[in-house]
Amino acid sequence: MARNDRYVDGVRRRARRCAALLALLVTGGARVAGAQEEGASRGACILLAIIESTPAVAEWSWWLSGGGGATLGGASAGGLGVLGVGSEMTTGLASFGSEGMYGGPMELRWGPWFGVLTDLDGARGEGGLLLSVGQVRHARWGTYALRLGGGLGDDRLGRAPHLALTLTGGVRHVEGRISERGACDPPAAPAPSALASGLRLFATARAGLGDERAWQLTFGVELEPSFLLPPHSLSKWIGVHR
Repeated sequence: MARNDRYVDGVRRRARRCAALLALLVTGGARVAGAQEEGASRGACILLAIIESTPAVAEWSWWLSGGGGATLGGASAGGLGVLGVGSEMTTGLASFGSEGMYGGPMELRWGPWFGVLTDLDGARGEGGLLLSVGQVRHARWGTYALRLGGGLGDDRLGRAPHLALTLTGGVRHVEGRISERGACDPPAAPAPSALASGLRLFATARAGLGDERAWQLTFGVELEPSFLLPPHSLSKWIGVHR
């Protein structure tokens, strides 16, 4: 009887040892597999870089302008040349469309603008609000804006205040939108501010509010100077933000 008990105890001890060894093998194998999977994931994140375009909270620009046109009505009617300098700052107002669209979703931006110009007979200051429409990654048909406002000066419109309406359209490039991240990294946060460079055409109508009620119609080009400075690239010249 005692012999049988010793035999049973020996079998039980061997069974416990086999179970412990099996558990050790299973746990070790799971740890090795987890480490291999984690290493593979890290390798994928390093090897796969994602380039994104994230609009900045505030995007600002300044421009030099030149063109010509005509004054209609008043004592100084006739052709004229115009030179000017201006600045603007916009923030996002709304976006619509799919991320899958070429160039990304459409975006509406708005903000203040101001400028100073001369018609070579006098000078005038003006400012107001603008609304622009483009795309987040690449506005392939251009970025367009409407500027509304008014100002005051002394030139061919007379010494009087005026109202102004300007339409612009052209290439807009914001280098500060571009960011790179790994496949497992979170999306980049928007930059607080970024410079928007570019080249665009403009058409402006100004209505003098003096006694003579003269009008001015002018057309020309607005240029943010850094658009022509290095680094040069095709993506910059066609307004790609990524």
